[in-house]
Formats: sequence, structure tokens, C-alpha cells
Amino acid sequence: MKSYTVRDWVTIGLFGALWGVVELTLGSLLHAIYPPLADTFLTGVVMGGIGVAVALMGRRFVPKRGSVILIGVVTATLRLLSVSGVVVGPVAAILMESVLMEIVLWIAHVPRWPAFALGGALAVGWNLPHKFIMMRLIYGKDFLTIYNKMVQDGSQALGLDASLALLILAILLLVRLVVGAISGWSAWQLGDAVARRLGPREGDR
Repeated sequence: MKSYTVRDWVTIGLFGALWGVVELTLGSLLHAIYPPLADTFLTGVVMGGIGVAVALMGRRFVPKRGSVILIGVVTATLRLLSVSGVVVGPVAAILMESVLMEIVLWIAHVPRWPAFALGGALAVGWNLPHKFIMMRLIYGKDFLTIYNKMVQDGSQALGLDASLALLILAILLLVRLVVGAISGWSAWQLGDAVARRLGPREGDR
């Protein structure tokens, strides 16, 4: 694997900053406009989907191993420097999403759109178990309390009876997986279109 060039580092910084700006602006806006549903859908689905698309687009422009993690590190750093309150959860989510995408791309060796779609699905899908872990570690809530809250929030968002707990959680997870896969696939397609316009580029490493 070749080392990163100055152009690679600049590109990583740009995509990391773009993801960070989206996190700090659109994320706060969504919470302000739709507070009842923000925690259940908007934060995990919309923000996760956008983050995946930005990070994987960056990977298309810097087709080298580790670039997605580096983009995530830039984003997480910007999130840490923000003054928007508690950042441990969001920073941990950003880093974990980056790691999951990078693992899939590393296993694929020469990534194609299925790897981008799978990486995106796992990254956005991670949001669901992430909530369990963070609410336990940060707020000290037991898993049953977290489970009940997530089911209640999902019940209100989906319009389903809370007694259908497993179905509610399954739908919440499925929506995240689908959105993540679409975001990953879109990043590949858009990057491919740009690459064709710019001419031949160095292959994935």
C-alpha cells in the first residue's frame, strides 16, 4: 500500500470536515424541529446515512486502506471541539461507524459497490446497539429500562402497539440497514461518475 500524499491528506480533511459540519448543523436542526422523533429516527437514520455517504465518497477519492477511519477521526475531533453539550456518545458512534466501514472494505480487499453497501448498512445499523451501550455507560440505566424506552419511542414513531416489541425493534434496525446500504451504494455510484469524468485514477488498495 502506497503512503498518503499531500493531496490525500487534504481530501481526507475536507471530507472529514464536511461530515463534521453536517453533524454540528443539520443534526442540531433536526433535534430542534422534531424532538419527539429525533432520537428514534432522525439522528440514527438521517445523520447516519449522510455520514456514511460522505465518508465513503471520501474513500472513493482516497482509495487507500485506513482513509475512512481517518475521515472519521477528523469528524470526531470537530465534534469534540464543539460546544453543543454531551459529545461522548456522538464521537463514539462516529468512530465506530468509521471502523465498521473500514473493516468491510479491508475484507473486500478491492472494494466494489457491494462492499460499500454492506459497510454503509453496518455503520448505520450500529446506531441501534450503540444506544443501548451508551445509555448504560453514560447514564447508568439498566438494559430493561433502555429496552422499554426504545420500544415506547419506536411504538410512537411507527404507530404500532408497544406489545409488538420485537417487531418494532426489527423495523428500527431494518430501516437503518436499508438506509445505510443505499447511502453506501449512492457513494459508490456518485464517486464512479465523478471518476469517469476526471479520467483514470489509481485503483483501490
